[in-house]
Amino acid sequence: CPLSGSPVPQVTSRKYPRLKEGDDVLGGAAAWENVDSTAEPCPKCEHPRAYFMQIQTRSADEPMTTFYKCCNPQCGHRWRD
Repeated sequence: CPLSGSPVPQVTSRKYPRLKEGDDVLGGAAAWENVDSTAEPCPKCEHPRAYFMQIQTRSADEPMTTFYKCCNPQCGHRWRD
């Protein structure tokens, strides 16, 4: 056998990096302060209006991603289109 010495030890644990929260990526809570609202119903509470912002998340030849936040302060559900 050409190899000598002890074999490579097995991996016993893994550390995964902490993922950023969605708010961190979108600019935090301050990003929603001066946004417009539209007649988009909330899929969670069915409130008739939602705040929205558009961000270019992919390459320039792809359409912008629209992020929504429910206008109902008790709900605050967020989704994207």
